[in-house]
Amino acid sequence: MSEKETGYGFVTAGESEDLKVQKAVWLMDVGVGKKFILWGGAVLLAMALSLLYTSNQFRGLERGEAMDMAQLARNIAHGQSFTTYVIRPLSLWQLEKHAADHNPRLMNHPDLYNPPLYPLMLAALFKPLPVSLFEFKQTDVIFKPERWVILPFNQICMLASVLLVYFWARRLFDERVAIAASLLLLFSDTLLFFSISGLPTSFLMLLFLAALYCLWLADEHWHPDATEGAPRRAWVGWLLVAASAVLMGLCFLTRYTTAFLFVPVVVYAAFVCRGRGVVVGTLLYILIYAAVITPWLVRNTALCGSPLGIAYCDFAGGISPSMYRPNFDHAFEISPMGTRLVAQSRGCLVESFKQISSDFLIFFFLVGLLYGFRRATTMRLRRLVWGGLACAMIGLSCLVLFPEANEGPRRFIQGSNLLVLFLPLVAVYGTAFFFLLLDRISFPARLLRWGVIMLFGLLNMAPLLYSLAPPRRGPYPYPPYCSFYTGLAASWFGKDEVGASDMPWTMAWVGNLRTVWLPTTAEHLALIHDHVAPKGVAFILLTPHFLDQKFQSDLTKGEFKSWFAVISGRVPPNFPLKTVTLFPPSGEQILYADRARWADKQIGEAPTGKKKEDKPAEKK
Repeated sequence: MSEKETGYGFVTAGESEDLKVQKAVWLMDVGVGKKFILWGGAVLLAMALSLLYTSNQFRGLERGEAMDMAQLARNIAHGQSFTTYVIRPLSLWQLEKHAADHNPRLMNHPDLYNPPLYPLMLAALFKPLPVSLFEFKQTDVIFKPERWVILPFNQICMLASVLLVYFWARRLFDERVAIAASLLLLFSDTLLFFSISGLPTSFLMLLFLAALYCLWLADEHWHPDATEGAPRRAWVGWLLVAASAVLMGLCFLTRYTTAFLFVPVVVYAAFVCRGRGVVVGTLLYILIYAAVITPWLVRNTALCGSPLGIAYCDFAGGISPSMYRPNFDHAFEISPMGTRLVAQSRGCLVESFKQISSDFLIFFFLVGLLYGFRRATTMRLRRLVWGGLACAMIGLSCLVLFPEANEGPRRFIQGSNLLVLFLPLVAVYGTAFFFLLLDRISFPARLLRWGVIMLFGLLNMAPLLYSLAPPRRGPYPYPPYCSFYTGLAASWFGKDEVGASDMPWTMAWVGNLRTVWLPTTAEHLALIHDHVAPKGVAFILLTPHFLDQKFQSDLTKGEFKSWFAVISGRVPPNFPLKTVTLFPPSGEQILYADRARWADKQIGEAPTGKKKEDKPAEKK
């Protein structure tokens, strides 16, 4: 019989069928088939976990910043340029004072607070969708764009970050560290909740990790270990450095406060460029970064005279976006800013630093600082992580943070949280140190070693398991926000009318109405009604976010004391809205209007997903 050469040596033609079977088995066992099965299983696991977590925890957008950026993206997608329906009184004042025509442009109000990149990304996804998808229906439990666009986009960004971490950790350490760290990140309750929050954090994390990865690759390319040989193409390193600078610029256009992280990153870039021109490399990095962010800064300066728009109020003491005609005499004094820095840095060190994640990897990361890794590039990257964490805490300490409504135990789930951006690298180094300790323990049985690894994994996955366990979260993030009642109130007013609310982002996103953030005084609202709004202010919706404030320190004696007189029935003579009703549920919200719009309307019940008999609701 004739013979032919194969991958298994020389076999006869009569044995070809058996050879095919053997080759197929080999491919499934150690070849391409095994990789296909493993990657296919990983994809199915990620999809199943995302669906399970979403069905258990997702209640629509809950954070004000997420709804603010979503309505901004919708306006961009529908051809309204970078205009917003969340009208901040401080933004009106800024345009009145610094714009060339001194026009506050309330009906075509440019957004002066949010960075542009994340809304632009959402707008690109919104663009091909029909306009009818953005019309909130009373039968909707969750607004459709939240479920079908914003949620999948952020979850894909989170999964892409985990995938990047896997390939990075495999090159930093080994396969087992890469797999373990990736799985722990995939099962991280913190990352999963950020991915369903609608905040730009998942997208920002992907950009930031990619920027650091490019610098690390340049470091590996220019300064390889002795066993790896010398690099062949020097221009590849410069290309990676330039790509990192572009990505850091995009990070700034996603979150202004990432400018604090630029300092340790540019220092790391200088170390990477050593031997190739430290000064040239550092200047190149800074110039490319500046070239990316400058057009947006020029746009803001041309509109209102400030490069950051009104985002500077995040650093000004005693100034909030809800202030109209504020007093800046003591806003930027050195002594109060220093006091705030010291006071808030203690909170960042005691609470926020430990809340980088809900798991326990941070402790392995901290103890692992006592160990010096052999590879110089691995040590330099760890120093960057430490420098970045320090600068992030300084940045958070400088901010004047306005608490979100209904924060609960997840109060660290905020867009301003820069510490969470380092969670993937903290997980990699923490996992690597765990395996380093594990290798130094002599186990009498291999099964016992696997038991310790499983215990380590379960310990870090425990927060996720507790989140998925009963009792489940309610269908709405109420109090203070329920999309059904917000949509109901919005249905009574025209699209060309202007209202006000203590949570304007809910009415702007769900109701698609221009809504002024409730000014700190009723007199300022009267000024906006008389002199700024073309047709006046048609309504005011007060939610538990405002009504549940401390009675004495915030309402009767605080900055909102003029509103306490209004909600108590002592309406000032110049107050524009005289008609009032207690708004559901259970009269826990207050709706003021120019006339009784609800007189011929019925206030229904929120949908629960179950069919019920129609019952007439009581008229207020």
